[in-house]
Amino acid sequence: MVSKFYLRYFADERQQVRTVMLPGDRSFNQSIRDASVNTDFYTVVDKKGQESDAVEQALAELEGLAAPAWRAMADGVWPLPEEHRVAMAGWLALQLLRGTSMRDSMSEIASHALLLEVILGGRERLRRALTEAGQTADDATVDREWVDLFKDPPRARVHANHHMQQLGQMLPRVTQSLLDRCWLLTVFQRKALATSDHPVYVVPNHDMTVVGMGTGIATATVIHAPLTRRHSLAMYDPSAVPPALADLGDSSFPGVAATALYSNSCTVNSARRFLFHHPDDTPLTGIDLHGPREREVAVHAQLWGWLREDDRQVLVDVGFGPGDLDALLA
Repeated sequence: MVSKFYLRYFADERQQVRTVMLPGDRSFNQSIRDASVNTDFYTVVDKKGQESDAVEQALAELEGLAAPAWRAMADGVWPLPEEHRVAMAGWLALQLLRGTSMRDSMSEIASHALLLEVILGGRERLRRALTEAGQTADDATVDREWVDLFKDPPRARVHANHHMQQLGQMLPRVTQSLLDRCWLLTVFQRKALATSDHPVYVVPNHDMTVVGMGTGIATATVIHAPLTRRHSLAMYDPSAVPPALADLGDSSFPGVAATALYSNSCTVNSARRFLFHHPDDTPLTGIDLHGPREREVAVHAQLWGWLREDDRQVLVDVGFGPGDLDALLA
């Protein structure tokens, strides 16, 4: 899933990285070729109904444009020339849109919409659906099917075609959003950095978090990414940067232990399944690792109260309550 050229900046001379599987109870060295594979994830179905690797080829072209930007940055070029800056922004935007987190989010949002449709339609809509399908629609059958809809709710799975269509639509806007930010590069001499299967982290916006709202790419104060085992990039909303610093444009600063810890904490928070680092480094020391992320989207809408009283009572009679509904949305 993560580009081989990128993982090379975290690998040893044998082109191997240390792979840590969340929650950290298993780790092993592996080739960057194996670490970057997610078979068939980008395989789409073309207009002729045939499987196609056209998206894989397009992504490889974008990676080819980004690789020289990494080489320049690693060689000490900063700020980057405009061509390299655009290529780097495009690759970073791609990481926010291409991964399992985006497809899982799309699937979970669609599943939540299906459940909401069930709740608002109630047993009466269910009865009509059964009747239209030529199935039995007596009270006992309707009640049984109603309970089953909550005990085993419908799940949506977004196809690669839909994911890639959204990626194509959003990539130019997200790339421009990153280009409009102030880029601050931190360079470490001794401290080492890790990366993950989702290397670009949208740092939660404090003001939005305290009122129970999420943070998006456009509303994030800072977006963070480790670029190599010695370089981390923070992309700030210009309004959050002091004017004197903003006037400097893209800047670089020497790293210290505290900023290395912050960078690696961001990396851990962004990871879904895997972390990667140089086999000789120990960048995760002192950081609590979470388990694999199972859900991307949580809904806090008190939907139990949206059920009609008689529909709600059928669920209560079989022991299904508000907490069970909340668990479906958490």
